Amino acid sequence: MSDGDVHRIELRAQTVEELRSFLDGTDLDLGCRPAVRRRSGELVVEVYATTPQINGLRASRSASGVTLKVIENATEVGRARQAEVGSGNRFLRRQAPSGLGIKE
Repeated sequence: MSDGDVHRIELRAQTVEELRSFLDGTDLDLGCRPAVRRRSGELVVEVYATTPQINGLRASRSASGVTLKVIENATEVGRARQAEVGSGNRFLRRQAPSGLGIKE
C-alpha cells in the first residue's frame, strides 16, 4: 500500500448513530453519491481513503462498533484501466462528407 494511493473501503455498523459517530470529524471521501445500504441487518457504506487515513481510523476508532474492510486499491485499479484507453485522436483521419448534397 502506497501512502498516496486511494482505497475503496466498506464500513459496517449496526445503527446510523454508530456510523455517524465513526465518520464525525473525518475527512473521508464518500464519493459523489453516498448511499447507505442495509445488508444482513447491518448498515453498509463505501468510502475512499488514503493509507494514512486507514491506519488512523484503525488506531483511533477500534472500539466504535464499526468494522472497516479495504475492498480494493482504487488508484491501482485506475492505473490498470488506463491500459484500456487508446491514445491519440481517433477522429483525426475522419473526413467531412463531400459530394453533391445540399448543406443545410
